[in-house]
Amino acid sequence: MTKKNHSFLIIFLLMPGIGFIAVMLAASFVMVILQSLGMFNFTGESVFGVHNWIASFTRQNLDSFLYTSKIAFLSSFVSLIIAYPLALQLRRSFFGKKYLNLIIRMPLFVPALVAAFLILNVFSYQGLVNELLKFLGLINEPLRMTHDEWGIGVVVIQVWKNLPFQALILSSALASIQDDIESAAKNLGAKPLSIFREILFPLSISGALTAFVFVFIGVFGDYAINQTSGPKYPPSLAMRMYTNAQLLNDWGGAACIAVIIMLGALVYAWLSSRIAKLITG
Repeated sequence: MTKKNHSFLIIFLLMPGIGFIAVMLAASFVMVILQSLGMFNFTGESVFGVHNWIASFTRQNLDSFLYTSKIAFLSSFVSLIIAYPLALQLRRSFFGKKYLNLIIRMPLFVPALVAAFLILNVFSYQGLVNELLKFLGLINEPLRMTHDEWGIGVVVIQVWKNLPFQALILSSALASIQDDIESAAKNLGAKPLSIFREILFPLSISGALTAFVFVFIGVFGDYAINQTSGPKYPPSLAMRMYTNAQLLNDWGGAACIAVIIMLGALVYAWLSSRIAKLITG
């Protein structure tokens, strides 16, 4: 079998899965765009036009977009910063590595809504952290660590939930780097920080970018954690989309927000790739 025929066979075998994903994704995307333009209205007359988009350019939607972008960036960046030392350590063999891997992966098996409630009990107004700080005499009144206007509680939950995912991706990227390169650098007198800055980080930047983008997109469209732990105002884009569709029966406005979420995720992913290229030269 020639190389060309072999490639054709592989594509042919993958077509059922790829075709199903592509068709459903394209159909959903086209449907949402048409709804944002006034077509296929579930609760009223369908009128083609840009009236839904004009109505969507409000201060409230802008605040939600800025808040969602901030939460997505902070969650992705903080979890990436914490995941790097873990991934570097997991490259090596040591006593208890199996148990550490098990502990790190535990949040992957906890649904987002359950994770929000679990950590909510820890950081809530009368949660474990506030009770401990009061017991130690460090504070007189409980601190507001959830439903705060800065979204710190949401970031903490998102970092806890997504840290294992980023650590696994980074571990795979770092494991692909040959040990001989690091050993040669050590023999030449390179310090650990220099080895990381000049060798490990540039060679693992593609894995770091993948981890960052995947987590960013997931957090950017998150509803459950923002619903349970987010501030009253501004709500996330996903919460505002739900409110428009289910409570206000404004499916056109909800479709506009859905398009903004999808396009925003794509734009931020593109910007991240450009920044990564500038960092690595």
